[in-house]
Amino acid sequence: MRVLAEMLSELGVSIETAGAARRFTGHTFARTLELIADLLGAPLPREFVRNYRDRTFAAMERELKPVEGIEDALDQIEIPFCIASNGPHLKMRKTLAITALLPRFEGRMFSSDDVARGKPYPDLFLLAARHFGAPPAACLVVEDSASGIAAAIAAGMSVYGFGGSDAAEKLKAAGAHAVFHRMIELPDLVASGA
Repeated sequence: MRVLAEMLSELGVSIETAGAARRFTGHTFARTLELIADLLGAPLPREFVRNYRDRTFAAMERELKPVEGIEDALDQIEIPFCIASNGPHLKMRKTLAITALLPRFEGRMFSSDDVARGKPYPDLFLLAARHFGAPPAACLVVEDSASGIAAAIAAGMSVYGFGGSDAAEKLKAAGAHAVFHRMIELPDLVASGA
């Protein structure tokens, strides 16, 4: 979001990183581009997408770290798990490779690229459930965005909100069944069915 805010500022749209996060988090990349064009009141420059990806990937290479506790949490979770993201496969693969998590999710990554409608529609989560042969009601989604929570609820799945304490109210208001702030809390939540 910092890179996006910087690029928007270069185009004359003054927006802070936090404002960009509030406005764009949870949307597909295509929808984000539409929202940016609306902000600009004009089509995006032809090179915007390429520049954004280049700059974002460079920033990720320098700065991206795994969420604290994710490796231990994944080691303790005894049910199948996957990633279902509104982000494109290329971005998922890049972020997971940088954080050394790619082997844990290989063959279990689902993108809005794979469905007609991304979040907030349930299509992406339903695709993941079908892949595992799991009924939606037996699935648990961990989400950090209101649109993802809406998608999980629409799919008939339980959903936990994950984020900092500043995000707790937003995630609860969106319908998360529980909200947690440290990834190492997840295995106990999964085991207890909270």
